[in-house]
Amino acid sequence: MKKLIKASVLTLIIGLLCVNTKAQNTDTKKTNGNSIKWVSLTEAEKLMAKKKKKIFVDVYTDWCGWCKRLDATTYKDQAVVSYLNEHFYSIKLNAETKDTILYQGIKYSYDPNRRINTIAPKFLTPQPGYPTLTYLDDKLNVVRISPGYVDGTAFLNQLKYINENYYLNMTFEKYMSDIANGQK
Repeated sequence: MKKLIKASVLTLIIGLLCVNTKAQNTDTKKTNGNSIKWVSLTEAEKLMAKKKKKIFVDVYTDWCGWCKRLDATTYKDQAVVSYLNEHFYSIKLNAETKDTILYQGIKYSYDPNRRINTIAPKFLTPQPGYPTLTYLDDKLNVVRISPGYVDGTAFLNQLKYINENYYLNMTFEKYMSDIANGQK
């Protein structure tokens, strides 16, 4: 009987932790200086008219476990938060959203046959996976698509590679090799 009570209490505690984690993850739009300032694609376009910055797009789905891990770890790293907020407009794009999205004067909507919003392929590789981290220059051109989860250090390397314009003159692999050899 004691084992049954302990198992029930443990299950209840785990359940409460999961509910609490879910509540925290759905609150990504709020900012208090310690979190990423997420904007929509439409908002980013408007902001670009006032101040040019590069754009970071996190393409995710609600069912993606690695996307949730990215939210819970990498996007909580204060060095990442600071760098993103200073140098990029950051966008979270649910690839399966049923919302209509206006981007560059075109309306994109959900395609039930493909189970994806028609805007998502603009920011994904031909063989899409989630999460996908996509970077745009200040003219809204896609300059890098990076599929998969990354930790804070790897993500900062990608951000600096884009923000400091290394992508114009070298591959990401060469950039990382230079970092490993102490040249960056």
